[in-house]
Amino acid sequence: MKIDFRTITVNDSAKISEIAEAFADSKTDLILIDENSVFSQPHLELLTDYPRKTATALVAPLYNGETRVIGDRVVGAGSSFHTAGGGNSTFVGALRLSQNQRKDVIAALDKMEKSGVNAHSLDLILVALVRAGVYVASAQLTFAPFARSKDSDLRAKTKSEIDSINDGRLRLKMANRANDGFFSVFVLRKFSKLFTWAAVRLKVTPNQITLISFAIGLLSAYEFSRGDFWSIFTGAFLLQLSIIVDCVDGELARYTRRFSQLGAWLDAITDRIKEYLVFFGLAYGAARDGRDLWIPAMAMMVFQAVRHLSDYNFARINKVRSTDLPIIDFKLTNDGFVPIKIAKKSRLQYWAKKVIQFPIGERWLAISASAVIGGAAFTFTIMPILAAISIVVVFRARIQVSRSWPKERVNKKLIDDQLDTFKNPKSTNRFDWLEPSILRAGEGAVVICLTLIADLNRPTAFLLLFAIIYGHYDNLYRALQGEHKPRWLAYAGIFILGRLAILGLFITFSWSIAPLVWYFGVLFLVVSSIQWIAGEKSRIV
Repeated sequence: MKIDFRTITVNDSAKISEIAEAFADSKTDLILIDENSVFSQPHLELLTDYPRKTATALVAPLYNGETRVIGDRVVGAGSSFHTAGGGNSTFVGALRLSQNQRKDVIAALDKMEKSGVNAHSLDLILVALVRAGVYVASAQLTFAPFARSKDSDLRAKTKSEIDSINDGRLRLKMANRANDGFFSVFVLRKFSKLFTWAAVRLKVTPNQITLISFAIGLLSAYEFSRGDFWSIFTGAFLLQLSIIVDCVDGELARYTRRFSQLGAWLDAITDRIKEYLVFFGLAYGAARDGRDLWIPAMAMMVFQAVRHLSDYNFARINKVRSTDLPIIDFKLTNDGFVPIKIAKKSRLQYWAKKVIQFPIGERWLAISASAVIGGAAFTFTIMPILAAISIVVVFRARIQVSRSWPKERVNKKLIDDQLDTFKNPKSTNRFDWLEPSILRAGEGAVVICLTLIADLNRPTAFLLLFAIIYGHYDNLYRALQGEHKPRWLAYAGIFILGRLAILGLFITFSWSIAPLVWYFGVLFLVVSSIQWIAGEKSRIV
């Protein structure tokens, strides 16, 4: 992956017009660094080595700082003239300007230059971008000292402290995700760090790690399918090992700066396959003892698909809405933001909320522990209860947030590309983030009901539903990356109503549904995946 950029050191006398001219004359991104800033090389690489599509500012957490960050976006910035309410960070003095936002960046800088406001050019540029509504991502400076000061002694001292830090260990700390669930943060990632360090030494790629985790997950599903206690115990152990290794691919990507849409897609899609094949393995193992748990296994698969899709879609839509910033006059001193005082949560409350959300770490722990304790029957009893509690709590909060939104749609393409049915271009439904989940729930419920009514072969019906759900995940991950299936591939999937109609036809004539499993399995898992991978490789080339 080749990343092009120019680096400019900005001194106190630098003019915005000079920087704007350099950016306009360039075909590459521009890295601006204050000559009085000192920070580590790994943190500079957050700007230079990441595939950035938007302007990005290097910031450090600071209570009552002059910079306000929400999520991963800078939404308020200050200078010696400007102030931002609710500051929670400080601008370190390093900024990347993106050519993807060329027109907006040039317009914002030109407007700030004409405003006549006097302050450090680098601060004014950040203020100009934020107040003009240009998206500025935040790169977080953590785990190392920094300084932005005219005091040469302070800069020298800070540089000495940075030089004493082991770059490898710093990068390893930076590679950890800060917003994981409780079990991932306090258990899984304690082990994954060791694997990540080994992977760095062995020069393994993130995608290779993903495939290793996938293989371990498949082996876990196989062990669960054998049904006896020690096989289930082995399956539970392998499932935990799989998720530990799965943590490594992201850590390794962040450590080595090797990112790709293909890697993100591969990581996400293999997680779903592993989880649902574990459900298959548990149900298959129970069937060997004469227990029919296929319907609960199918229901759990649908339940998780509904939750996953809503998680991704709400997060993306909420991000768009919450970062739709108003345009603010550059000559105003204050940006007018008044922070709402919210009761501070204790660490116990924070982590309890994380656990209730039932992220993948807690979910796979529940699968492993319940299977060992009481076998597949206990797993398919406790998992729906835990998932139901989570979905009620989470959906209640999301619906409350959605009700506060204007009655209009944003990012319509994201949702419409996932519907797999008729679209309503005139819709103003602000709850549209729920539509893909509701459709998946409806389709899954019909397949399960037909399985019961027609007494279809349970494992075959599970695999049919699995193939269909995989197709929906494929739609989701494409939509999240701004893409959609080619028309021929979408028509080959014959949409929701077509699939249900054909399934009804097969049932009416008492035909085996195995051909449907083969058709949709090959189409969604093989043909669609190959098409996506081939398309991604062609875009890279």
